[in-house]
Amino acid sequence: MANCSVCGSRFAEKKCYFCQNHVCTACVVPDDVSGSTTTVKCIACQRKGVKKLSFLAVVKRNKFVLAVLAGFWIFTVFPVPFINLAGYEGDVLISILQPVLIATGLMTIPFILMMIAWQKKAPKQN
Repeated sequence: MANCSVCGSRFAEKKCYFCQNHVCTACVVPDDVSGSTTTVKCIACQRKGVKKLSFLAVVKRNKFVLAVLAGFWIFTVFPVPFINLAGYEGDVLISILQPVLIATGLMTIPFILMMIAWQKKAPKQN
């Protein structure tokens, strides 16, 4: 187990939603103070007044999704080298290119919806 980043105890069982540091149950802000039962907030973030994630933190947490989107974008913008790598010749490129672009466009729709649904703020209790 990791050590608590606030008090240094050996029983850090939880992870702060905002700073991603390991904290023990004694250093977690109670639900009635933080306003959320699903979000774990450490005392250090409560003292600093942290209420939402920074843009850099959102990008760091979702770097895999961004890498997949970048791969789809590169494949959509520059499909000819990838098709040539697959072993197809130039006269077949046009008949292959249209379904590839359509499939790539359809595959990126869920990722675009995920980008729209990103939460910068912590989930609130209803």
